[in-house]
Amino acid sequence: MKRLFMALTGLFCLLATAVLAQAAGPHDMDCKECHSPHNAKADWIVGIAPLSNVTMPDGSKMTLEPVDAMCLGCHNEKTGIMPVNLRTTHPVGIKPVHAKVPENLLSAGLLTCGSCHNPHPSNTNYKYLIVDTKGGKSMGVFCAVCHPNQSDPSMVEQAKKAMLKADAVNAPLVKVDAKKAAPAPTGAAPAAKPAETKKP
Repeated sequence: MKRLFMALTGLFCLLATAVLAQAAGPHDMDCKECHSPHNAKADWIVGIAPLSNVTMPDGSKMTLEPVDAMCLGCHNEKTGIMPVNLRTTHPVGIKPVHAKVPENLLSAGLLTCGSCHNPHPSNTNYKYLIVDTKGGKSMGVFCAVCHPNQSDPSMVEQAKKAMLKADAVNAPLVKVDAKKAAPAPTGAAPAAKPAETKKP
């Protein structure tokens, strides 16, 4: 009986851990899936190759903001990791006209993936959304953050009280400068210039 209890407890703990891990998503807890300070895959210090250009429904090409390009490096139809098709999803790379998007959710005035999602492991919300939607059961609260005029008044009131787990989307990604990153020539390094001091 004791063994059965221990086995069931262990199984419960294993399943609970799996459910909690999937509640937010499968992103790497060590941060290396997205960030790579030593092996940049593009002009930014990111660990994945960004998908910078996409074809829109009208056939035109769209150059994505760096954060969107990084997200779509994995979340595209070719890679197949929860693919996002920009032709059939909420738009990114646009200036909101009809929505009342809080300024801190925009990057240079544009809506990005980071306007709705904060993919960092500290965010345990459903699908890394910036608002707790009770596991996707209260999506109206999330939508009401930016679309209060189209939302149910009770959702708008809840959205006003909701804690946003937004990342600083206005913070720039660190750009790699190949010229500065070039290895120093072999031989002795030049002596450091002494710091200037003010005389009293």
